[in-house]
Amino acid sequence: MKMKWTSSLLTLCVGAALLASAPARAQKPVELTFSAWIPHTHVLVADFMMPWAKEVEQQTEGRVKITFLPKPVSNPVGHLDAVRNGVVDLAFISHSYYPGRFDLMKFGILPFSGNSAVSTSVASWRIYDKYLRAADEHRGVKLLGIYGHGPGGVYTTGKAVQKVEDFEGLKLRIGGGIQADLARVLKFNAVVKPAPESYELMSTGVVDGVLFPPESVSSFRLDSVVKSATLFPGGLYADLHGIIMNNDAFKRLPARDQAILTKLSGEHIARMGGKAWGDADTAALAALKAKNVTFHQANDALVSGIRARTAGFEQEWLAAAKAKGIDGPKVLSDFRAELKALEAGK
Repeated sequence: MKMKWTSSLLTLCVGAALLASAPARAQKPVELTFSAWIPHTHVLVADFMMPWAKEVEQQTEGRVKITFLPKPVSNPVGHLDAVRNGVVDLAFISHSYYPGRFDLMKFGILPFSGNSAVSTSVASWRIYDKYLRAADEHRGVKLLGIYGHGPGGVYTTGKAVQKVEDFEGLKLRIGGGIQADLARVLKFNAVVKPAPESYELMSTGVVDGVLFPPESVSSFRLDSVVKSATLFPGGLYADLHGIIMNNDAFKRLPARDQAILTKLSGEHIARMGGKAWGDADTAALAALKAKNVTFHQANDALVSGIRARTAGFEQEWLAAAKAKGIDGPKVLSDFRAELKALEAGK
């Protein structure tokens, strides 16, 4: 029996064939929102987060698309809850903005630890992934990766810090965390405000200076008000940020795209974020010198004085680690070994 091909039957068959052969890219992508509480022109967004989002889109062949919102959904501190509650799918947080929440993360930001943003970032991720993940300090959200800035220094509008006693009485803007600990032992007056408010605080004389890596001095337009800078070997402190994701948003992704996102997270994020911050540090130092900012390298006496006053930081961290069943001495030893190897180019 022969089938009679009518025009309508032919059209139906051709349509079914086209649907069956439709490429995957024609499927509607999973769209994720990213909220950044710093300007999109900031190096961390423009040179790190946006390129990373583009990598995700490219490697998933367009099945996952990350869109940066034109305005942040909350203040800097509120981004942890915003991601946890699904107000936004992705964001970054500064661990220092949450006192008492991320105490174990302080292992990577103790005084005189890392000499570059890349070494701090990569070593911190490796140690977190190996020893601290099970402590679940990031409960409620999915931590995709961590990264840190380069050596933190002191930048002032007037008085230079050249001996440990010079800290006493200074009003310095801080973000919290290890910086608050420094304020306590170095006896300066801490003004706890988000980083984007630093220019107004300094330009109006509310504070005498800030604790920042070089990049942040330039990014937040402080090069026009800073007159003096004191730099420290390994940094007076560091800070670690985390890229976080809503748990349900991650579960919305097909398994193959979850795998791709995971591959582009972890140490990949640490290297990308660390490099962006480190390159910006180098450029910022050159720009500050061109602005005739006076630089002081901390001498042995200043470093020794700070070491003596901050010795308790490590002991406090070791106690916190022990309370959670973590071998603190092993963690710190391995972290320092990772830093040394990375800074030697290994």
